[in-house]
Amino acid sequence: MVIHLTKGLWKFAYWLIAWTLVFLPGAVTGDIGSIGGALGVFLRVLGALTVMGALIIHIIAGRTLKRLGHSRGQGGIWPDRLVTVGIYSCMRHPQHLGLALIPLGLTALLASPTALISSGWGILAASLFVLAIEEPECLEKFGTAYHEYMNRTPAFSLEPSCVVIGLKRLKMINNR
Repeated sequence: MVIHLTKGLWKFAYWLIAWTLVFLPGAVTGDIGSIGGALGVFLRVLGALTVMGALIIHIIAGRTLKRLGHSRGQGGIWPDRLVTVGIYSCMRHPQHLGLALIPLGLTALLASPTALISSGWGILAASLFVLAIEEPECLEKFGTAYHEYMNRTPAFSLEPSCVVIGLKRLKMINNR
């Protein structure tokens, strides 16, 4: 298990580096909080809503995987069962969507023009991570079942109904 955990720790480091690179240009230029007035207020409200939404998506996905993605007796972080219900019925990578949206929301909350522009790199980093790392790993681990899942389910979705579906499924799981 230690080797298995260590093998995946670089994924956590990837996200820390990607998030740092999103905020670095704004910190260097010193334009944090430089958008004022009505636009600044709008950005801050939008940023707070985006961060909250991203955290909700990430938490729903994480709890769903924790409850349904592990065989009985299987330890560790990484699921060994393919989950295609709840929020995963709407998108294949809801946790990564949440991780991509958090920096976008935080940069809007900070009202930094440079950081807002560089937050696009965070979204690109998430997309590349999913395409280059997660998708091939899932295909290798789950084979044909994952390929069929890919054909019917998009990688990401911003549909609010996905959150509702995810919450309903979690409620059902918790009530068992």
